[in-house]
Amino acid sequence: MKAFKMARPKTVEAAVSVCGEDFAKTKILAGGTDLLGELKEHTQTPDMVVNLKSIAGLNAIRQTDRGLEIGALVKLYEIEEHGEIAKGWPALVTTVQKTATPQIRNVATVGGNLCQRPRCWYYRDETFKCLKKGGDLCYAREGENEYHAIFDNATCNIIHPSNLAPVLMAYDAQVEIVGPNGKEVLALEDFWVSPEEDISVENMLMPDQVLTTIILPKGSANPVSAYVEAREKQSYDWAICGATAAFRRDGKTVSDARIILSAVAPIPVRRFDLEDLLKGQSVDEKLIDRVCEAAVTDATPLRDNAYKTILLKAVLRRAIRQALEN
Repeated sequence: MKAFKMARPKTVEAAVSVCGEDFAKTKILAGGTDLLGELKEHTQTPDMVVNLKSIAGLNAIRQTDRGLEIGALVKLYEIEEHGEIAKGWPALVTTVQKTATPQIRNVATVGGNLCQRPRCWYYRDETFKCLKKGGDLCYAREGENEYHAIFDNATCNIIHPSNLAPVLMAYDAQVEIVGPNGKEVLALEDFWVSPEEDISVENMLMPDQVLTTIILPKGSANPVSAYVEAREKQSYDWAICGATAAFRRDGKTVSDARIILSAVAPIPVRRFDLEDLLKGQSVDEKLIDRVCEAAVTDATPLRDNAYKTILLKAVLRRAIRQALEN
């Protein structure tokens, strides 16, 4: 691990001022569960690490005029134990319960989960200079790719590792970002950056910006929701694919829907086409079959991951059923 300096700002503004304008030179530390791995693997070699843990207020959950605000440094276990979240946004709690081990949930943060880097073994290996690291080749395309993307994978075949992201998107979550020009709030679904837009990053954060708050807007509470993921081990493991379903109903009819697919593309994917199939309908098994088949129509699996199309249909089916049963 390369030696680096550590900054411990007391305010968000101070953090912004020391972050600088170069991703390579400065990295932000929240819980550290992802950054520490990158430092050990030499995929990141910063001169400065900015530790946010001394900034007051970033570890709070509070109701405001904007809705339920979750600080970026809130630990995952705090989501798991929060009664108001369990009542209004239950899929968020069940997702956290599936994340890592209790020990890691005691350290990992919500902001860190959203901003973590890809787990692609070529990206994480310092000996491979892949496209994401400034090279000219995606090694996953012809190499070992059983866990990689099956959608939007023409350029880079990573999958986004965050499991909180799709669930928060299903609840129309927003994020607040602070930079040199002040605060900015945007929808979480607009936070992501595809490889075609900029292959070096996965989100819109600039080097001198800090993610401070996740906002669950007023009116976003929705018990009719579910997150289902598939993984190789029932104990701690990364998701192979995931699906989030959230509905609003008028009697037995779905009046509004959110379908988010995860661990199958470089960024979490909101499927408006699947939502349109469900809106205005009384959902039965025939319609669920139709939605699940439509979900994989545009899949472009690689040599070793075509199984994900079958698995995705299964987890999507379970997510829709569980949401409607809640």
